Amino acid sequence: MAVDRRLLLPALAMLPAIALADSWPQPPLPDGTQAADVAQHMVFNGLDMHAQVFRSNQTPAQVVAFYRNTWNGRVVVNPLGDAQVIGHRDGDYYVTIQVSPAGGGSKGDIGVVDVADAPHDFQPGKGLPRPMGSTVFNDIAYPDDRVPARTVAMTNALSPQQNAAWFRERLAGEGWKNVDDNRCAQDACVLGYERGDSHLALVATRTRDGHSQVVLNVQQP
Repeated sequence: MAVDRRLLLPALAMLPAIALADSWPQPPLPDGTQAADVAQHMVFNGLDMHAQVFRSNQTPAQVVAFYRNTWNGRVVVNPLGDAQVIGHRDGDYYVTIQVSPAGGGSKGDIGVVDVADAPHDFQPGKGLPRPMGSTVFNDIAYPDDRVPARTVAMTNALSPQQNAAWFRERLAGEGWKNVDDNRCAQDACVLGYERGDSHLALVATRTRDGHSQVVLNVQQP
């Protein structure tokens, strides 16, 4: 099963994320369900994690019922748009499963986080530029990939065009060089930069409240 990390970001923004090792709990899967790793090692807002996505021929209601039965009712289930988020505490770990309809079955994300080792001094977005007044809500790194990467997402009160102008000036001052895929439309801007062997992509989009969401992806060999 192919995995597009960009499609997983909204789900990860809402869920406690995953950190799996051989000794960590491995959530069971309902019959007719296939899961795929997003990355062998991720760091989500300071927490080591291993994220999975899944597809199932069972409906969301059947998936929820499976986990209620498997975990003897020791679950919390909350709605999230058209999805259901199942939460379960397993010792020092917290498991989350987000499931939503897909065709005649369902799809979703599985997460396990070590709540005993949550960092106390993690600063999301540290080391990357951001306009004054920005709030960073996600900081996801893939340190063990062939090309280590990091994605930082933030919101602010600037328009996409104002964000693009701010980052153009700031990144140029830090030695980043424009590449030819920079463009802006009415509600979004896309910028691309290089510095040596490193690459930076930025997407700024207008949100419903008139603010912007900015996503920075940095690849550094």
